Parts: sequence; C-alpha cells; structure tokens
Amino acid sequence: MIHGIALRYFVEVARTGSLAAASEELHVAVSAISRQIAKLEQEAGTALFERLPRGMVLTEAGELLAEHARRTLLDAQTVLGEISSRHARQGGLVRLACTDGFAHSLLPDIMLLYHQQHPATRFSLENGSPEQVRHWVETGEADIGLGFAMADSHKVDVVLQHELPVCALLRPGHPLAGQETLSLDDLARYPLAILERGNTVRQLLEWSFSAQGKVFSPLLSSGHSSTLHRFAARTDTIALGSRLAIHGLPECSKLLAKNIDEPLLQQRQLQLMTMQDRRLPPAVSQFLQLLAQQLREVLAD
Repeated sequence: MIHGIALRYFVEVARTGSLAAASEELHVAVSAISRQIAKLEQEAGTALFERLPRGMVLTEAGELLAEHARRTLLDAQTVLGEISSRHARQGGLVRLACTDGFAHSLLPDIMLLYHQQHPATRFSLENGSPEQVRHWVETGEADIGLGFAMADSHKVDVVLQHELPVCALLRPGHPLAGQETLSLDDLARYPLAILERGNTVRQLLEWSFSAQGKVFSPLLSSGHSSTLHRFAARTDTIALGSRLAIHGLPECSKLLAKNIDEPLLQQRQLQLMTMQDRRLPPAVSQFLQLLAQQLREVLAD
C-alpha cells in the first residue's frame, strides 16, 4: 500500500531535485525522506530516481509514479476541502498561472468579477513563459493555466483552445496605421518591441524573419508586455503580441492591432488548461467555468 506521506516526500524530492532541498521545504530529516523513497523503490521493484552528483532526476518509472502521485495528493486535498466546507464557510483557493500579457488586466478583471460573487475565495497568480505555465499545471503547482502553444499539449486537459495569431500593436499616428494588414517588410522598416526569449511571439517572429533572410534585431526586449505597450503608444515602435493582452487596459485603449501577412505567425494557439484527469475543487471548477465563458465572449468580440 502506497501511503500519502511517502508520496508527499517523493513528489517534493522530484520537484526540488534533491533530498536536502526537500528536507528544507518539508522540515523533515533527510534520513526520514530517504527511508520513504527507499520503501517506494522496494515496492515498485525499480529505481525511481537516478542519483547524480548534483541531485536526483526521475527515471522513466519515477515519471510514471510522479504523475499518479501529484494527482492523488491533489485529489485528497480536494476531498478534504469538500468535507471541511460542509462545516465551515471556506471559499477555497484558486491558483492561476498565465503568460505575462494576461496578468495585467484580463485575469484580474475576471478574478474581481468572481470575488464579487464569492468573497471568501482566495487567489494566487503567477506569470511565466508558456513552458513554465504548462509545467506548473502538469505538476499541480497551478490549478488553471492560461497561455500560448504552437502544438497540442500533452499531460493537460485543454478546456478551451482558440487560434490567436501574433499581431502588430501600434499607435493611431503611426505611418502604418492606415494599412489593414502588415507584411514582414513593413515590420523590418520600423523599430520593434517584443518579449524576451522563451516566448512564442519571439520564437515565431525569429523563424519568420530567418525564413525570408531578414535580420531580426528588436529595439526593445522586455519580460513585461506592459513595457512594450507603453513604449509603442508613444513612439513609432511596433509592439508584437496579441489583441487579448491589451484588452481592458486604459493606457492601451488607443493602440491599433494589425494582422500580419505571414503564415508562421498564424500558428499560435491560446490554451486554457488544467491537469490531466484531475478532480478539481469546487472553487476552482466554478472559477474555471466563469473564466472560459468570459474568454469566449472576449474572443468573439
């Protein structure tokens, strides 16, 4: 019988990459964690970790157990939360992860809407690269993820998927403001502002420029989309991103979103995701329904 305490220790070692780091996080002796890992490996009949000089890495068998363990622990928390909520007024916790553009207005506005109806519910919001968002959802560090992908995601359940091409964001007085659609030649003639490496926008744009033998050298790179938008609103710089990222932002209300005539830039997909096959807590499930509904309305507008 695999016990919860052993799974908890195992998941923490998998997350941190070492017994010492897991010991520090859990406030449990290294020897106690090591014994539980050894018991799991004995029961599984195989090594769950590869012991390396700089830490511990999951084996193929360990990866399989980690997927099960994360879901099991989260499901147990959900059931205990449901039992507890019958005896006390608890709103629960909704842990969100998103790429940067959604953290400034879109998600906070929807969180506010939910809060007005369920004031006891608590939220946490982390933002990162598309790969980080997907990883946080896969490992259970986030309940709901909102980000971009260029291919179907595995190990997650995609609740909503919508094509959301990269577009050019520019001020109304920009020389290209009168054009309905821009080309890569148009973009090459003006300074560009774009998110740092690791972002789908940047990756797709670099591929597009390279395919046509053009040099890609942005004037401004930043990890914050709000910086790009503010810079573009006051100069002839063109920011690259999505219409959804500027939705509801007063300082960006005058920015124009222009389509770009480049097939590679059409391949980006917006994804709303949760951990695969996970039983969601009531508060998370309810917020997810509201979020999906609001996203559909914004995308249809």
